[in-house]
Amino acid sequence: MIDTKPPRVAAVWLPLPDVDAFDDPSLLRWLTRGDVIRIPMPTDPVDALASLFDIDVPRDGRASLRFFGQTGDTPSVWMAGADPVYLEPRLDHLFLHAIAPGQLPVPQFRSLFDHLQDTLAGCGDFAFARVGAYGYLRADSPIATSGLSAQAVDQLVPNDWMPGGSSAAGYRQRLSEIEMALHEHPTNLERMAAGQQPVNSLWLWGGGTLPDISPRKDLPPLFSNDPLLIGFWRRAGASMVALPVSVAECVSITESGFATMLPPVPEVLPHIEPSLGALRRALHDGSLDEVRLQFSSGLRVTLKPRYRFRYWRSDNGVPEFMPREAWKEEGR
Repeated sequence: MIDTKPPRVAAVWLPLPDVDAFDDPSLLRWLTRGDVIRIPMPTDPVDALASLFDIDVPRDGRASLRFFGQTGDTPSVWMAGADPVYLEPRLDHLFLHAIAPGQLPVPQFRSLFDHLQDTLAGCGDFAFARVGAYGYLRADSPIATSGLSAQAVDQLVPNDWMPGGSSAAGYRQRLSEIEMALHEHPTNLERMAAGQQPVNSLWLWGGGTLPDISPRKDLPPLFSNDPLLIGFWRRAGASMVALPVSVAECVSITESGFATMLPPVPEVLPHIEPSLGALRRALHDGSLDEVRLQFSSGLRVTLKPRYRFRYWRSDNGVPEFMPREAWKEEGR
């Protein structure tokens, strides 16, 4: 009888590590023996992680999905993500700096959103809301918004990822109002005096209502604290476990594989090498049949147990394992 048991797959989204600083250089040899491709960038982790299972995430309603992931409540209104950013004016363009969730102190976050609510939302057609470390815009009438989060567009020219055409008029009008309201706000003066980037705009993205998602039996357990990932997994009826759980623990407590995201914050960098080591061991001892790695630079690596015998693969000067800025400058 042919064994039709599905493969045990681990899918992991993680920052691109500094492979030159690996204490165990054999990890780089292991990575370069995998199937290596690069997916189009920028993209959000939820898309990259779901695509490792050949699943598409709805483009509309992502802010509602994130809210659902944060609170467990089903939003009944149209909403967009409204995430604090610094739009740096350069010679002939703007440059977006995303302010990561949790990096903006709560009193400053509250002050900025209260000011926007007081100065712009008097008509009642829309409202600004802050839920934890995330901002939202609720509106009676939908407007076109970006399809990517601020974190995905970080360190890029934002115009390329704003909505275009006639439908974008509402977006640009709302953005202009926000920028004018935040100009010289006391919180921003305080931040600049402290040598910090001001919050001179919001990134409006993922507008829509909560999308319907059919239950997905092909989604493995998710280990993550990312609210958008949680919202999608929860809406799809899949199981979830909150971090902190190490990748080694993910291997030991699951039987059919898992999905996880290592957050792109400095605190996670020391955990990347142990995580890769745990995945390699799981492949070699038969705990996993396949490892699918999605790096923040767009690099995707698929590894299977037999790939360790690809001795002809060299890890000398591997151009794929470099930061996004480096391969972008080289036209990759």
